[in-house]
Order: sequence, then C-alpha cells, then structure tokens
Amino acid sequence: MTNVKIVPMIGTIVLLGVIIQLVLGFQIADAGAKNLIGPHLMIGILGLVLVVILSIVSFRTASATIHSKLIMTTVTLLVLFQVFLGFQLLRGVESYVVSHEIIGILILILTLVTGAITMRSARKQN
Repeated sequence: MTNVKIVPMIGTIVLLGVIIQLVLGFQIADAGAKNLIGPHLMIGILGLVLVVILSIVSFRTASATIHSKLIMTTVTLLVLFQVFLGFQLLRGVESYVVSHEIIGILILILTLVTGAITMRSARKQN
C-alpha cells in the first residue's frame, strides 16, 4: 500500500473519530455519562497519534498543497491542546468545559476542510 491509499483511509478514521468524540463528549457533559470518560480519553489519544501521522505524511508528500499542510499543522496543535484540556477537566478544572467543546467543533470543521482540499487536489492530479 502506498501513502496515497493510506492517507485517505487514516483521514476517514480521524473524521469518524472526531464525530464519535463529539457525541461522547456531549454525552459526558450534558447527560453526565461519566462511564464514557475512559473511551473518550483513549479515542482522543489515538486521534492525536493519527493526526500526527497525517501531518508527517502531508509534509513528506510532494503533492500536498500548502493549505493542507497549514491546516494539518493547525489541527495537530488543536488536538494536542484538546488532549491537554481534557486532562485538565479530569483534574477538576470545570472552567475548561466550553473551551474543550468549542475546540472539538473546530477540529471537526478543519478535518472536513482538509478532506475537501485533499479531494480537490486529487481530482486536479487525475
């Protein structure tokens, strides 16, 4: 398998993970489903690893646009900060709940934008 086939697969997994994370996160925050904290934490850390892999691949791929590289760098930093905020929430710093939710939505939007840029770039190359 080449990077060209792996990247969309990892990107799709990241997008699905972000959607699942938002659902889990709102269940934890709104419905008080504290039993979902463990899965939410594990998916978040796995998502960070996958986003870092995607960023590395985007910088090594000659066909990646500057826009996708910039967005992937931003997403990586946001996910890293998101994990940090999540650990702060686990420590009891409840004032970060809204920031954690907003950053989650931003990550979803940027993940969708990255997918759109990647698809558009792939169509231009064909």
